[in-house]
Amino acid sequence: MSAAADWAEWLSRTRFAGMTDAEREEALRGLAATRDRVIAGAALREGDAVLDLGAGTGLLTFGAHDRIGDGWVFAVDPSVSALEELLRVAHETNVAGVMYLVGDAEVIPLPDASVDVCMTRSVLMYVAELRRAVEELARVLKPGGRLSCYEPINRKGTTIATTVDWSPLGADLAQRVAEEWEAHASTSQLMRLDDVVFSRALADAGFAEVVVELDELHELWTVDERSANMRLDAVGAAGQPSLRDRWTAAFEPAEVDALVAHLHSLAGQTLTFRRPQAWITARRP
Repeated sequence: MSAAADWAEWLSRTRFAGMTDAEREEALRGLAATRDRVIAGAALREGDAVLDLGAGTGLLTFGAHDRIGDGWVFAVDPSVSALEELLRVAHETNVAGVMYLVGDAEVIPLPDASVDVCMTRSVLMYVAELRRAVEELARVLKPGGRLSCYEPINRKGTTIATTVDWSPLGADLAQRVAEEWEAHASTSQLMRLDDVVFSRALADAGFAEVVVELDELHELWTVDERSANMRLDAVGAAGQPSLRDRWTAAFEPAEVDALVAHLHSLAGQTLTFRRPQAWITARRP
């Protein structure tokens, strides 16, 4: 079994443990498709030195490892626990050729011109100083090195707050739901990244052949009480409040109960969310 397949098997047993079989399979297919497209954009070669920036528990790390022969993957992440899990899976599956480094996009712990490829997946969306991160990527790439990234562009998408018709609860509460969402989106790190700004930052840092492809997924959600509660309690990033937490802080208890009950009342209906995502490739001259 390949390293990437071993990683997927581990993920099924841990992160997706609360999902139904169908939901788990769909999530794994989506992750595999993202991995494969990022790797395709990187044009990996035998012997490449590859930086997986924001490696997490190893989606791109193991996918790249399967494709570069005796090359090395440098798995960089600010989370020690994530790297420990990545290391554990690698040891259990006898994967060599991976180096584990604590670091982040704004201070990459590698020398100048040390890697052939840089890859990210849902990493730069969290970065406060995007231009600093792009300059770091340019610094660690060798001349002719390739960059391949996948980043959600959440600011252009839709959510429960903007998709559900809240008007049956009254115009005032519906308006305040919209205002709460706008206030949250204006400060949330998950809404920060813009594909146009990212493209401009790459060009300003000296990258050539910058290509940004913006796709829009349409996620269909057939509402039921279980999945509604999962979405209400989901956390987009460490330290971020869930939607239920935000509503609890913004509204009276009876209003929160009404919002949750209204969402549950949509059971059986199918909602569509827009999920814009950017695929970015570039080359260091």
